[in-house]
Order: sequence, then structure tokens, then C-alpha cells
Amino acid sequence: MLEPERAVVQLTQAMVRIPSENPTGNEVALSRFIREWLEAHKIEVQLQAVEGERVNVIGRVRGQGGPPLVLIAHMDTVPIGEQAKWKHDPFGGEIEDGSLYGRGSCDMKGGMAAALVVLAKLQRAVQEEGLNLSGDLVLACTVDEEESLMKGSSALGHAKIFGPDAYLLTMEPTGCKLNVAHKGAFWYEVTFLGKLAHAANPQIGVDANRAMAEAITGWYQRAEELASKMAPHPLLGLPTLVVSRVQGGIKTNVVSEYCRAEIDMRVPPPLTATEVASLLQGVVEQVEAKWQGITSEIRPMTTLRPPVECDPHSPLVAAFDRGYKSVLGQEAEHLGFQAYTDAAMLAVMTGNPNAVVFGPGLLSDAHTTDEKVEISQLITAVRVLEATARELLGK
Repeated sequence: MLEPERAVVQLTQAMVRIPSENPTGNEVALSRFIREWLEAHKIEVQLQAVEGERVNVIGRVRGQGGPPLVLIAHMDTVPIGEQAKWKHDPFGGEIEDGSLYGRGSCDMKGGMAAALVVLAKLQRAVQEEGLNLSGDLVLACTVDEEESLMKGSSALGHAKIFGPDAYLLTMEPTGCKLNVAHKGAFWYEVTFLGKLAHAANPQIGVDANRAMAEAITGWYQRAEELASKMAPHPLLGLPTLVVSRVQGGIKTNVVSEYCRAEIDMRVPPPLTATEVASLLQGVVEQVEAKWQGITSEIRPMTTLRPPVECDPHSPLVAAFDRGYKSVLGQEAEHLGFQAYTDAAMLAVMTGNPNAVVFGPGLLSDAHTTDEKVEISQLITAVRVLEATARELLGK
């Protein structure tokens, strides 16, 4: 392998070997490693305090003041789960049959390693070859992407570190395909309150579990009806709803006075946060009207995360397409990302129309036991990302 190709593999291994599980751990050790790596490569570093010792690490190669290309990668991973179920050491960075294994290898330390290598390459080109960049090349390594509040990208947005003219590219796993749209992601908690009673006398109680059962059926029916009346979005498909958690009751022989559920609803444009809330609230109101004595509370579990589409005429998309073709000799596909990312969060908070997703690894490998990323995709990501940066900023 050539030096940059060897570097991206070794850097991915090094970062996989630094646990950064969220919420069972944190990103402190990894953020320190990234800061020191950037400094060793003479790249300007900024730390943004987020929460306690948790910081966003921002590396910057200075340009001439035009709109920056902002690469985004989150440092946290989901927990490993039961380690006994892993064939490969989750923090080993082991290589087998062309893939690198470990928690975060795919989501998204492989993408972060590719971005770091590209920053170092272009920093060297600026210093030694006289390369002029029209705008800064930036890497923002964030905390807390895997949790509902996405505190790292939220901190970037509130501080307005990147404006609405920045080009946002997050290195989430897309199989090295360009994703130009995000599905909106809405999480809600709904609670029903009833009245305790002995299960032998249910008529004197008010059953919160039964109310929730009817609500769950109603939410699924409403979501299916909504989808049936829509044409699928060309990149993001149809809306989906999942009631992912339900908790209620205190004992087998007691009518439940309490039941709560967590709901995940994903929507394409043109659906809005208001429409999602209305769908959920409408079912709750029907249940309350039917079951006397039932009360409810409904609250969002996250900041608003509406669907996001990149402007098809964005210079970022055009530069990526040229760079991709120059590296791989074929036209780039434009796809849609079913999950939510830091780039989408920043786009919403700053009114930015230039947010895309591109990175090594498959989303189907993220969060899994024996998570992996193909080494060939790590190398492709470096090559395409460098070509895109040169196309966008180097002319």
C-alpha cells in the first residue's frame, strides 16, 4: 500500500483501540488523541467545550476566506453490548479477509481517519507545494452524535462556527456513495395515566396498559394511511413509524395506572414536524375520549430533526461528482440517507442548503456485533475526498 493508504488503515486501527462508547463511556481519550495527531501534522486545532471534559475537536487548513469545506465525523460509538458474542476483539482493530473489525470501525472512525489523512495531505500541499485553497478545509470531530440531543453538533450550531454558506460533508458509512438527502427523525415519549385496582376488580380501575395498546394500534394505522396517500420520495421512500419501547404496570394482579412508550418516526419531505406531532396527538386524543379517567402526556425526546435535502445545484455536489469520476472513472450516484447526521443538524440550525453524506463502510454494518469496514473503501474514501476538496477549493 502507498503511504496515505497505509496511514488510513493504521489510523482507523488506532482509534478503534480507544473506546469511546456513549453513554457508557465518553470521547475524552479519543479527542486527546485526535488533537495530538492534528498538532503533530502542523494542522491548526480549536477545541470547543461541550459538556464537562467532552470537547469538539476542530482541525483547520487555512484558505483564502471563501466558503469552507467542513468534514464532520463523530467520535462517540454505541456500546459494544455483550463482548462474549464478538468473534473479533471490539477494541482490537483486527484485520481479516480485507476488512478491519471493531466498534466504530464503520460508524465512523474509518471515515474520520480518511478525513484526517486528507487534511494532512492538503496541509502538506499548502505548505510545500504552494497550493492555494479558496476556503478553509475543516474537520469537525464531534461528541454525542449517538444520543438523542446530539450535543456536539448542537454546540457547533449554537456557536455559529460554520455559516450557511459552508459546504457540509459528514463521513458516515454510505458504501462510498454520495447521499444528498436525509430522512427526518422524530422521537417522542407518550405516557398514559390511569388508576390502580386489584385485577379481580378491573372495573374500578382505569387500565393505562389497555389505553396504550389501543394507541399503539392507532399510531401504526395512521402512519400506514399516511404512507398510502403519498408518492414515495425518489431518494427517501415513505414515512415509517416504530413503537420501539413500552413500559407499564407494577405487578401481575394489579391494573396498571401507568404506561409509557417511545416512538421513532422517520419522514421524507415534504412532511413536517407539525404533521408528525399532529398524527401522534390525534390518536392520543381518541384514546382519552374513549376511556374515561385516562390522562396523557406527550413530549419530544429530541430537538427537532426535520428532513433535509441538499440543493441539487450546490457547488459541493458538482465538485464531488467531478472528483468521484476522476478517481473511479464513473458517474456518482445520488442517494438518500435513512438515518440522521450531524451535517443535517447543522444544516437545520444554520439554514445551510449544502449538506451531504459520504464515507466508507455500510450502514448495515454499523452498531452490529463484529462491526467492520472494508479496507478498500477506506482507501477509496481518501482518494475521492481529496479529489473533491481539490475540485471545490483548489481552483
